[in-house]
Amino acid sequence: MVQFSFRPPNADYLGFPATPEGIISSACKAEELGFDALFVNDHIIVDNTPQVASSWGNTYDPMVVLSYIAARTTRIRLGTSVLIMPYRNPIATAKMMATLDQMSGGRVIAGVGAGWNAAEFAALGVPFHERGARTTEYLRLWQACWAPGEVSFHGKFFSFDNMHVMPKPLQQPSPPIWIGGSSRAALRRAATFAQVWQPTPMSVEQLIESQGQLRQACAETGRQDVPSTRMSFRVNFSEITGSSAPDGKRPQGQGTPAQVAADMRRFRREANLQAFQINFNGCKSLSQLLASMDVFVKEVKPLVEQ
Repeated sequence: MVQFSFRPPNADYLGFPATPEGIISSACKAEELGFDALFVNDHIIVDNTPQVASSWGNTYDPMVVLSYIAARTTRIRLGTSVLIMPYRNPIATAKMMATLDQMSGGRVIAGVGAGWNAAEFAALGVPFHERGARTTEYLRLWQACWAPGEVSFHGKFFSFDNMHVMPKPLQQPSPPIWIGGSSRAALRRAATFAQVWQPTPMSVEQLIESQGQLRQACAETGRQDVPSTRMSFRVNFSEITGSSAPDGKRPQGQGTPAQVAADMRRFRREANLQAFQINFNGCKSLSQLLASMDVFVKEVKPLVEQ
């Protein structure tokens, strides 16, 4: 069975302003339509580079947003895609995740990444060159905080003995950890920590190559199983690149419902991809986003599942 998750607009990246109404209405609709999970972005403070500011300048805090969505939904899983690990105190975020997991009935997915925006790191007082080392250590610290009993930890950035961090997550031993990114470091981190690896959008050929690198990373760490893959997939139902556009010139995921489904079936067939994170791009309004969700579930999803 193919799985499909959804990204509500907690930032302006879609092309229209993020609002509480848009976040909640699309999240509730995602549950109604049968998406298995939803994921929100993370940026705290960004520079005035036009592309960055226009997409991420108005980003609602992911943990607050998920808490509100949790109170308005009952089934859909709630995740971050991705929480930038080095931005925040890892003990505080471990407690936030555990609290949200308890309050939501065990629906949390901890999707994390190391980050990319050097200006954001500088503004937050976190050394950009330490982002990888901090992400790895913070993941180990999360695992320690979520384990039963007292917590002791000794790392490069944090060290303490015999402390108490409560509550523990409802999901044990922890909420599932998803690792985002496609770099060699991200793949090694996925091999060490992840239940699911979530790469950014890429071609079938690139995904197959990266999956091979992930298998190699698992072998090097002695891991017998390999994290499953859920790839971010951009969907844009565009009239301009409709059925008359040659497939060789049509952007992946853009076009008619049948063309989008054909793209996704190719990933299933050639890369054995059984899960997609759907990001609707090119929407200019909330109404267009909600309509795109309907079209996807009614016209694309059945074709992909064939």
